[in-house]
Amino acid sequence: MRQLLNTISIRQWRFVFGLALATAIITSVPYIYGYLSAPQNAVYTGIHHLAPGDTNAYLSMIEQVKQGHGVFLNLFTSEPQARVYTNPLYLIIGGLAKILSLPNLLALHLARVIGIFFFIPVAYLLISYLFSSEPKRRWTLVILLFSSGLGVFFNPFLFNINDIIHHPTDIWVAESITFLTLYHNPHLIASLTLIVLIFLLQLLAFESNKRSYSLWAGLACFFLVWFHPFNIVTVYAVLAVYLLVLFLWQRKIIWSHILNSLWLVLIPLPAFLYLYLMDRRDWVISIWNSQNVLPSPDIWMYVIGYGLLLILAGVGLWRVFRQPSPKWLFFVAWFFTSAMLLYIPLAFQRRLSEGLHFPIGVLAAAGVFYLFNRLRKKAETLSYGQMALAMVLLIFLPLSNIQILGQDIFLYDTYKSLPYYLPDGMNQAMIWLKSNTNLNDIIFSAFNTGNFIPAHTGRIVWIGHGPQTANLAEKQVISDWFWSDDSQAAQKYDLLKKNDITYVFWGEYEKGIGDYNPATKEYLQQVFSAGNFNIYKVK
Repeated sequence: MRQLLNTISIRQWRFVFGLALATAIITSVPYIYGYLSAPQNAVYTGIHHLAPGDTNAYLSMIEQVKQGHGVFLNLFTSEPQARVYTNPLYLIIGGLAKILSLPNLLALHLARVIGIFFFIPVAYLLISYLFSSEPKRRWTLVILLFSSGLGVFFNPFLFNINDIIHHPTDIWVAESITFLTLYHNPHLIASLTLIVLIFLLQLLAFESNKRSYSLWAGLACFFLVWFHPFNIVTVYAVLAVYLLVLFLWQRKIIWSHILNSLWLVLIPLPAFLYLYLMDRRDWVISIWNSQNVLPSPDIWMYVIGYGLLLILAGVGLWRVFRQPSPKWLFFVAWFFTSAMLLYIPLAFQRRLSEGLHFPIGVLAAAGVFYLFNRLRKKAETLSYGQMALAMVLLIFLPLSNIQILGQDIFLYDTYKSLPYYLPDGMNQAMIWLKSNTNLNDIIFSAFNTGNFIPAHTGRIVWIGHGPQTANLAEKQVISDWFWSDDSQAAQKYDLLKKNDITYVFWGEYEKGIGDYNPATKEYLQQVFSAGNFNIYKVK
């Protein structure tokens, strides 16, 4: 590590942190625009089109910490549950928000920006481990951070709102593209940083046969398993395939590599045990895990999602196979292993796309460098061929990322209401719930309203989130039946009592479903009203 750091000059670090600052600013522009564009008497929610239902889940954990809870409840379902789940990352974010009196959304994005300043230097270290040339290091980092696929061109023809999964991955799967990861949320940035750090430390352990690197890599694995266990599959699979390929290539088993790798399994064992016992202890967490089904789209959606990068990576692979080395074999193993993991029989296939963009970006950079050298002429200036290649890269590689930013700015500019902005009445209703209820209360609402209540109040709802609401499909049918009309009063009152529901929220989403009118129900007492938003207490 010391030798590696000595190869990175102060000038290079200035470039790295300057690029981190630029990335933080660029990825923050839509959020800042959304906040500044909030209409009068409305509150910006921070919702954007990448996994919009999950933003409130992150905010709900921050809110719980601010209210004094270090061990979390799943606030998006009303069944009895134990306090056994904690997330170290959101525990830290919530703690800082509490100490500094930060709004939840600001704390979330402050953590995201800080994460960018950790990820980019770590990524540059791994890139520097591979490339000794400063220009190659810089350009590889730029390609990794800003490249995307061809989804911006194909999505207009493929878009189907009823089949949202099967779309080019570079316009909706935050894990699949580094820029989208840095744009989305802090825990994806943290997990990607740990993946890269683990690989760097383990490669150093293999090269130097120093156990200390493996111990640090094992500690990084411990935290990765604790707060984002999906990615440990990638770590173990990539390293296993790499060692197998390396042993076959060198025609011998390197036992020191195997012994160094054992620490990556032994040190995280307490985290694995914690997750297992938590799943066995609380059925709400167990069903949450079972409902967290994230299938991969068709392979062509990934091909489009990486687009030109895959062609350039193919050129890079050809160069690697002509002059293989242990370092390059690792990136080849990472690329092919991660690609195969996208379709293994696990419920969270799509999560395993996280990190795949890194080896694709590195191999694509190698392909670019090769093509530039082939197009080189004796003249010191760029040849026409090199200029044409540079223009193609500059124009096409970042286009989907630009479209993502532009799309969110368009949404904030066009739609001045839910889900992007809480109307004043709904915001006041949230304040009332936070001040006048407690965790023994259960709030009944439509699904969309229930997604916001935990984030803004720290209170439990009956329905409100895809994976986190237990028995979601059944509850969605019941919710639609409840709000659809104003009949069957006795049955609806029975539903509220059987589920220990204490408050009914009646607002724009509920009125949009049907004609249910709580004001006429004897079993409900109105306790709050502001604009189109009302709260009723169940008698």
